[in-house]
Amino acid sequence: MDRFGRELRRWRERAGFTQAQLAARLGYDHTYLSKLESGARVPPITFARQADDLLKARGALLALATAIRTQRHGRETDRPNGTPLPSPPHASHPVELPPVHPISLPDFGVTCPLHGADGCTLSAPVADLADLLGDKARTAGAETVHGFAALLTRYIEADLEALTGDLAVPVEQALHALIETVPQARGAVATGLLHLAAQYADLAGWLRIKRGQHGIGMTWLHRSLEWASASRNFPTACEALSSMSVLALMEGDAATALRYGRAAAEVDPHRRWTTVQADLDQARAHAVLGDWSEFTRHADEARRVAERLGEWDHVEAPWLSGAEGETFVASHLAGALRDLADTTGDPATAERAVLFARKSLANVPARMHASRLMLTLRLADSHACSGDLDAAVTVARPVIQTAESARITLISHELDRLRTRLGDRAADLFGG
Repeated sequence: MDRFGRELRRWRERAGFTQAQLAARLGYDHTYLSKLESGARVPPITFARQADDLLKARGALLALATAIRTQRHGRETDRPNGTPLPSPPHASHPVELPPVHPISLPDFGVTCPLHGADGCTLSAPVADLADLLGDKARTAGAETVHGFAALLTRYIEADLEALTGDLAVPVEQALHALIETVPQARGAVATGLLHLAAQYADLAGWLRIKRGQHGIGMTWLHRSLEWASASRNFPTACEALSSMSVLALMEGDAATALRYGRAAAEVDPHRRWTTVQADLDQARAHAVLGDWSEFTRHADEARRVAERLGEWDHVEAPWLSGAEGETFVASHLAGALRDLADTTGDPATAERAVLFARKSLANVPARMHASRLMLTLRLADSHACSGDLDAAVTVARPVIQTAESARITLISHELDRLRTRLGDRAADLFGG
């Protein structure tokens, strides 16, 4: 096994791959590849065959793996992946995808990995995964990259607009198909597919978090970081770390949320929009920790840089553009100020939270139904935090029934906070 590990490392380095890059190209976890190179695991035949092909080792790795496994009489079974990918969840209520139409990239924050800033128009619309794969399943050319990119834009659009339904099922099915296609690709196409896999995994992780499945969500986010690193997809790495920061806050771990926010800031400090997002995450964490000075510093920096975003920032992060961008920043600051008021007991801070919550709700685009619900509840809770329970009940009452039936974790989180803060007045909204 040691000899196989040495040969694998030699061929990998000769081809110019890092462990993370090779593992991602072959669809394996990088820790599993590390164990193979160190001789800690018996090399699977499937892995050796794929590595031989990709590294152009002319059968050397396959021959070594075969000899090792023959000597051991097959006592260890092949494991096609060191750490298996999560299986798609069972379908509940399907999400209706937006109408099929020709797509020009960039769109919805999805940039064509093959054409980048030059953009491209996808003349053949993709209706669903079956339409993408068709009779050419597991082929990997430019049209494969374009097809997965087009499908991703439709999933992101559906996530923005859907209030009910389970988008995690089709997203994860597409992600599994994408990863199974990567080993068949070469060059820019392979890197492009990994680039998209990172974005799919980031979306899959967020969708699992919205379902309340935090563990599986974090698994997908870690895979997103791994694939983003292998394909140098820095924007998605920042998004994944930001999602991890939000999740840590939801679980009451502000110190870890702060660490994820700092890591996001270090991904690519030359991108302005990633600076904005990372500063907002750090501001939220500092607020929960009760650090007014650091909260103010990061909040002010986020607002300052958000006003200086360039054209490409808006392409990569459309959620920071226009009315949606104002909503995004204001909603983060409203949540942070409310958390800071909780920690410090300062009513003036709670009143500032009300102002930012109003601003976020005033600017939320009409199509973002779930965001509108969550921000309405955040405004109500900010009123309650300031001591104005009548205003809290008045704001929340029109949406309470819809919010309770949405079954989205972020909305449930706001509901629970509001219910607790209202105390005896909660019966005015929730009954009983």
